[in-house]
Amino acid sequence: MIFAVFKTMWLRLWRDKGALILAFVLPGFIFAVFAAIFSNASGGNLDLRVALATQSNSEQTLDFAERIKTSELFSVSFDENWTESDVTQRIRLGQDDVGVVLSGSFSDPSAAPIQIIQDPSRKVAATVLKGQIRQMLAGQSETENRDLFKTVSALKSENDSALEDPTVTYYIGATAILFLLFSAMQGAAISIDERRNGISDRLMVGPTGAFGMLSGKFVFLSVIGFFQAAIICVVAALFFEVPVQQHFFPVALACLGASVLASGLSLLVAAFCETEAQMNTVSTFAVLLLSAIGGSMVPRFMMPSWLQQIGVATPNYWSIEAFYGILARGQSIIDLLSVWGVLFGGGFLCLGLAALVSHKLMRV
Repeated sequence: MIFAVFKTMWLRLWRDKGALILAFVLPGFIFAVFAAIFSNASGGNLDLRVALATQSNSEQTLDFAERIKTSELFSVSFDENWTESDVTQRIRLGQDDVGVVLSGSFSDPSAAPIQIIQDPSRKVAATVLKGQIRQMLAGQSETENRDLFKTVSALKSENDSALEDPTVTYYIGATAILFLLFSAMQGAAISIDERRNGISDRLMVGPTGAFGMLSGKFVFLSVIGFFQAAIICVVAALFFEVPVQQHFFPVALACLGASVLASGLSLLVAAFCETEAQMNTVSTFAVLLLSAIGGSMVPRFMMPSWLQQIGVATPNYWSIEAFYGILARGQSIIDLLSVWGVLFGGGFLCLGLAALVSHKLMRV
């Protein structure tokens, strides 16, 4: 019996060449992505984006600023007119990972002439930067180096107190989109059964038949996904004191946007799959890959720079930007227009492409 079941399943996989290739090729690819991320982080070679400002005319301070700008340890954004508030704003908006403001004189360590501005969800970035700066200041004693630093948060609430736990806020969007993608992929798989059973042939009458059929599924998946994301936000508010209720409408829009994009993408993936085995394999690896690159599993700043650039093209990145921008950075709906454009525009674009692909395949 065991052998018979094994043989049946193997023959089913063997006949489905697409699923066979995906089953044995994608694991190595997934491993390569994770290896690139974690080897980069564990080796201390984080590709940090550092915002730099100088507020001192001390020759020693200006010389050190020049060393930072020319260092190969990190990428530096610098403008001679920047102030501490400019650097803080860049860190708050995620334009850079960590900030450095040089002020006073290095001859007076008690004045803390090196101010590190961090995003609390990226404390490791500030820690790594301090270590790299200490290496650059190797000529001074360890005590002096330690006293040179002052660390402040770039994220403040309206009463100027630090946020409770921005890491929790970060993972609202990261977890929501990961869960929504898995859920929507499973829901979209029904399209494959409909095509195999001939149901789609009866439903797709006329050139807009595919779009009408998929639109119903799209709306259903989007509504279900909205409530799933909302549940995550409620848990964050009740058990982790995240101020979700203070940003009710923007958060609701973020829940809907993440759900729309996940639903559209899932229907597009289902349109290209011919069997359930292919769909299960493709969806699993696609969600894991997008989540790894997009920041749902590890923060993107821990990745190599080339992988960070690729991550911008993932739904995970934009979902995280929506929730984190609202709840941690204090951005308004207007501030996040580009994010809404990607979430909603990308979802409807994927729906249109899925309808086009389904229409073509059913006419073959």
